Amino acid sequence: MALPNLKHLHYLLALHEHQHFNRAASACFVSQSTLSSAIFKLEEQLGCQLIERDHKAFIFTLQGQEVVKMARSLLVSAHDLVTYAEHQGKPEHGSIRIGCIHTIAPYLLTDFVHACKKEMPDLSLYLFENSTEHLMLMLANGEIDLIILALPVPSHSFKTKIVGKDAFYLAGASDIVERYTKNYDYKNVPLNSVFLLSEEHCLTEHAVSACKITDKSRINPFFASSISTLTQMTAYHRGITFLPEMAVNKNVGIEEGLSIQKLSDNMYRDIGIMWRPTSIRQQVFIKISELLSGLLK
Repeated sequence: MALPNLKHLHYLLALHEHQHFNRAASACFVSQSTLSSAIFKLEEQLGCQLIERDHKAFIFTLQGQEVVKMARSLLVSAHDLVTYAEHQGKPEHGSIRIGCIHTIAPYLLTDFVHACKKEMPDLSLYLFENSTEHLMLMLANGEIDLIILALPVPSHSFKTKIVGKDAFYLAGASDIVERYTKNYDYKNVPLNSVFLLSEEHCLTEHAVSACKITDKSRINPFFASSISTLTQMTAYHRGITFLPEMAVNKNVGIEEGLSIQKLSDNMYRDIGIMWRPTSIRQQVFIKISELLSGLLK
């Protein structure tokens, strides 16, 4: 039996992503008829129905859903194969696509880029900033090669490596900071005085866990969308919050007049990298982990 064309598999994935023939065709820079013909050809080659069609809509069959999963894996492997062939014997050449979460990127990537230019001048970086969940999806789909993130992350099949610890600092109105740090008891702080990031940021989960916030009445119902907004709201409402060390090292909170104090040594988040176990670029990933470890000392 003839093997399916990789380009046709790419069209199938685009159709699954966009759930619309016109949008999928536009994303692939082909006509709708070209994309439709490719899907028909795939069905003929594979001997199974991938989508159920009527005059106005379509749905993927169970077989179609499984083929999408396997096609995605094949395309990721094909990309890795081409990358390996292009740079065999020269692992630090070519390009690499790195994702980074919002609460790390602004405070680490500038120093990381400078370190990469110095240590791996022939490696071309492409950086993406997004949430942990979205970056993990991009990694699974082969859209990026590596993620810099906070660990642990539950329920995944990727390889991970911890590259350093990022301590938590208490930041806020000086009188509240002083009251709390006497015995680290949240009963000493006013109701609704603890400001946090929205739940899509894993920093909130890590901070709540590491700093053992059990009294939810102390947490303000407002949730910030960024560390910048978080420090502004904390200062304006004379509350307290938690900042990662990498942000404190970049003077975050100073301009807002926040009192900043390091918490105990066991209050931190792990910073790590994540990649697909099938990737052949692990030598580069290890080098990147060493650079990051040096920056996080």
